[in-house]
Amino acid sequence: MSNIDMTSSEVHKNLFRLSMPVLGFTLLSHIGLFVNLGWLAILSKEQHLPEIFRLVSLVVGVLAAAFTGLLSAVYIYANQAYGRKDHANASHLINYGFGLCLILGLCVSVFGDLLSQQLLSVFGVDEFIKLQAKKYLNVLWIGYIFILLNIYSSLLSKLAGDTGMMVRFQVVNFVVDMLCTPLLIVLAIRYDFNVVQATAVAMLIACCSGLFVLLRDFRNFPYRIGIAFWPARGYSENRAMFKLAVAETINGFSLNFSFFLFFIVISYYEASTIVAVTAAQYVMGFFHSLLVGMVAALIPFTAQNFGARNLANVKAGVDWMCKRVLLVALGVGALTIIFAPFLVERLAVSPSQAASVLSYIRISSLPWAFLIASFPYIFAVVGMGDTKGTMLLTFWSMYLSNLLPMVLVLHFIGNSTTYAAYAESAAHILTFAGCVFYYRYKIAKLEQAWNIESPAVLPEPLAA
Repeated sequence: MSNIDMTSSEVHKNLFRLSMPVLGFTLLSHIGLFVNLGWLAILSKEQHLPEIFRLVSLVVGVLAAAFTGLLSAVYIYANQAYGRKDHANASHLINYGFGLCLILGLCVSVFGDLLSQQLLSVFGVDEFIKLQAKKYLNVLWIGYIFILLNIYSSLLSKLAGDTGMMVRFQVVNFVVDMLCTPLLIVLAIRYDFNVVQATAVAMLIACCSGLFVLLRDFRNFPYRIGIAFWPARGYSENRAMFKLAVAETINGFSLNFSFFLFFIVISYYEASTIVAVTAAQYVMGFFHSLLVGMVAALIPFTAQNFGARNLANVKAGVDWMCKRVLLVALGVGALTIIFAPFLVERLAVSPSQAASVLSYIRISSLPWAFLIASFPYIFAVVGMGDTKGTMLLTFWSMYLSNLLPMVLVLHFIGNSTTYAAYAESAAHILTFAGCVFYYRYKIAKLEQAWNIESPAVLPEPLAA
């Protein structure tokens, strides 16, 4: 498989080739999760598995958000340097990212070991669930540096547009995980070892296997891979990069905090509302992560074309991606409406709440598509390294447009589940409208600025 030149004029072809491996990786991750949960349930008879892994993901998410914002910013600026053929800075930023993986991975491990017990204590769940989550985390913190190196190295394969490297990494990661998990569970049962910890060990082995494949493939990487612990001296964008790092850190916290506030608000609606929201998330959550994972290919694509000052490609790519995911999401929403009665029955919703849950899913499923269609614009702004825009869209999409309709409807109209469904639908539409507006404003400002400053570097527009 050949590398993708993201700054070439073959915008649609490039995005398709880049997004398909990302989509495949997201799909394999979900399959692996369900298969591993199945192995645990069948072989160990372990109880409360979804709750245990939900707690683990929340704790890891909070700590990772606190430390990895800088790594995200470095990756974006490395893409921009790569796109404008600034090879010296691109190479140094990539190696600086590896140095950050070691430093930040160690920080997450140390603070995770110190704080995980306190973080778990805030959840009002059974003590056995917290204990099992803590045991899993004890293993995870030991190998978190390798997890972070695995994630960062896989991102670099996207930067280089090397689809072959992406596919090899995904296949090895998945196959090793599928083989190790049942084997280690059986051994754990036989030798009286904790089975939840055994799955953590299997995950780390798979992670290291995938990392080994990536490091081997880096022999063909455009730059020599190494480790740097400081950003390049005299790099003119250091200050902007660190400002973006702060914005990315705030974004990571905001995602978790906004969900927390959202569930507080809906708890004041009638009792069936929280059941309806949970049921809808079970149904739509899989497709949400699948589609958003695919759209995330826009981050390196936008960053590289932004670095090359190729706004024609950025506009064509974002418009193409938005239209496709909107159509797919509308299709998913329509199918969800059709099969809603079956889904409500399978989710074991109580008969007294079934009608309200069914109404909620039918009302909110199609507007949900516009929430998904907001992500191409959000990721485009992130890829441009726009700190103010990133912060503004975070505030808009996670707080103002998301929570305000729910609060206003609750206080001025009523607390029924149906009203909540209409409020959330309005929130999705408002989120989409705000993201489109800011993205178009940003593009117009860039076109004006770049035409004034250096019109000669702007590429010819793409043929219609």
